[in-house]
Amino acid sequence: MMDRKTLEYMTDRTKKATAIVNKIDGLTKQAEQLINAQEIRFKGNHVLVDLEAWAQKGYRDSARVVAKIKTFAVQAINEEIQQLEEELAAL
Repeated sequence: MMDRKTLEYMTDRTKKATAIVNKIDGLTKQAEQLINAQEIRFKGNHVLVDLEAWAQKGYRDSARVVAKIKTFAVQAINEEIQQLEEELAAL
């Protein structure tokens, strides 16, 4: 039979696990969206750099930059997912 303390402990772990799973799902979706993105934009206070538009106009160097940015971003997302999966396994 389960006592109140054990139930509270398990409930807390379940909440933490659910939060981690939701983060993983969100990051996975972001990676998929990034891979399929038609535009990459960096926006600052008064500056907007649209690398994808440059790549579509035939600037080969921009196309390579866009591809590298996508690859790097997906890699960073996958590393974060791996860390979250390790946290989940530790629960």
